[in-house]
Amino acid sequence: MTDSAPTPAMASEFSGVDPAADEVARREFRKTLGQFATGVTVMTGLGPSGERVGLTVNSFNSLSLDPPLILWSIAKTTAAFKCFQMSDAFAVNMLSAGQESWARQMAQSATDKFQGVKIRGGRGGVPLIEDCVAYFECDVWARYPGGDHDIIVGLVRRTMNTGKAPLLFHDGAFRSF
Repeated sequence: MTDSAPTPAMASEFSGVDPAADEVARREFRKTLGQFATGVTVMTGLGPSGERVGLTVNSFNSLSLDPPLILWSIAKTTAAFKCFQMSDAFAVNMLSAGQESWARQMAQSATDKFQGVKIRGGRGGVPLIEDCVAYFECDVWARYPGGDHDIIVGLVRRTMNTGKAPLLFHDGAFRSF
């Protein structure tokens, strides 16, 4: 297969949407992003007074093997934003199939997101949700602005892989296989 510029006939067959055009185009942009199937994670950390903080995130991604880095993004309007901006450590909890209720609970703006969630202490006391697919315990490596989000890069200090089936998110719904 060769890379070549589309011919006028090809270009007319494809019409896209400029996501900056208007509100309708932004909704289409969000819907189109939803076509990318992702795993579901909960980022956990500790607030300034040692309180547990949790947030459902599907923007998690690998970044580098050497050094071992991951990244994720957090909306600046999220209640937990300041906690994760001030914290030096966090954990990535990759949810397993059957943990949809924890994903929904951590996505809410409830005061105690951890009510009923089985946890154990990770590095520095950062909470780890039991029965997940995998865990990454991280120190913050860097933070970058990214529009209405900030991008947090984590230096992975410890991992654990349980081999369970993952919880997935696609087209606005939770799924598993």
